[in-house]
Amino acid sequence: MADQPHVCLVVDNPLRDLEGLVLLARQLSTRGVRATLVPMYEQGFDVPALRPDLVLVNYTRPNNADLIKSYKSAGILVGVLDTEGIGGKNADQFANMVKSAGCPDLIDLYCVWGQSQYAAFLRQGTVAANLLHATGCPRYDFCAPPWRAALPKPSIGSGYVLINTNFPTVNPRFSGSTSHEEESMVKAGFSREFARQFIADGAHAYRSTLDMAIKLAQHFSDVQFVLRPHPFENIGSYDAFAALPNAKVIQSGTSLEWISGASLLIHQNCSTAIEATMLNVEPLSMEWFNTPALRLDAATKVSRGAAKEAEMLELVRQGLEGRMPPLPAETATFRREILSDLYTAVDGASSARVSEAVLATISAARRGEAPTHALPRPSLRGLVAGAVRRRLGHRTSSFLRRAYSSAESKRRRDGKAFGVDTVNSILQRLDAASVDRRRFVAQPPTNVQMKRMMSGASLQLAELN
Repeated sequence: MADQPHVCLVVDNPLRDLEGLVLLARQLSTRGVRATLVPMYEQGFDVPALRPDLVLVNYTRPNNADLIKSYKSAGILVGVLDTEGIGGKNADQFANMVKSAGCPDLIDLYCVWGQSQYAAFLRQGTVAANLLHATGCPRYDFCAPPWRAALPKPSIGSGYVLINTNFPTVNPRFSGSTSHEEESMVKAGFSREFARQFIADGAHAYRSTLDMAIKLAQHFSDVQFVLRPHPFENIGSYDAFAALPNAKVIQSGTSLEWISGASLLIHQNCSTAIEATMLNVEPLSMEWFNTPALRLDAATKVSRGAAKEAEMLELVRQGLEGRMPPLPAETATFRREILSDLYTAVDGASSARVSEAVLATISAARRGEAPTHALPRPSLRGLVAGAVRRRLGHRTSSFLRRAYSSAESKRRRDGKAFGVDTVNSILQRLDAASVDRRRFVAQPPTNVQMKRMMSGASLQLAELN
């Protein structure tokens, strides 16, 4: 190993994850680490080509188990920062899903978001205690100083009513049918019966949410409304709402960026309700068409719930007029408790905690203190895929993939790409907000072991003098 540690950070969904991972890369860089951002769909090429000390993957699931095994076989440490976190799911169910659906026995480090998830992972024996760290999630560092100053300003100003939707399963952006989404849920560890009920209930909730969004914009015709679909939703399905003169549908930017400029947040079962409380924006929940299959308890409990349309109209009116009734005591208490349970702390230091855990893992390995793992062979499919990548390299492999892949596959890849200008724009905001006055820039990696394997999409941070 080189003296300077090298860490690759896998970016799953740029719209959701990129800003937090750029912040994490910057924190690692200030600690003397060479940090590289790797698009999720290019990791099978770029991580072996770069041969970092540690790769921090976005989850451990069946679809990346072969990649994790190949990294371990190459002597690369593997950590997890699960960028989907828990977001209102039952902590024990989540711990069991990770235990049964992935390969946590091969992990050298696992960073969970909050204390309830940390305790559940220990109860269920998901990950060994010495590898488990409750760090919080770096993207929520933008809710606290100094990083809140790095949030971009919404393009339409502020004071609008924000409607966040959460229906990627029944209104998918990247797949062509709900049957594909059903299979994805089953592969992730859910029962088929639950997946079908979830999809059926979700279809009704999607239609009801769109109907209510239109009614709200029509009722409050002098108020600006912004509907922000989940990053994995099909934005075109909200055209009827977008056609209204005081309504916009916007899928760019982060949820935190848009919540920060809102006067109110309206949702159903969207974990951004918790983000709203972090940013002191009142969340309102549409409960009259909620169901047990859909309900995310945390998102519901932090919100003021409306049991029918008329109640929602009145809550919005009160919020716009600045005369919202006092918050129920149990809701206020739950809001305080949920931040520790699910997010460790909203203190701007999650990225620092992850950085410290990563460095401690690399240091332990260098001292020969890292746990040894029996290395199971990848599946036959994984072995073939790895051999093809090494034999053909990235350029030829990409040519063949484009020639034979479906339009759905292309949409998925395009939706998870990010460019150097975007990363450098984030870095400029972070540099301006930071108290350390250090400046960083993103550029192509310089320490490539196998150039023909590189995608050209990964970006490495370098400090400007």
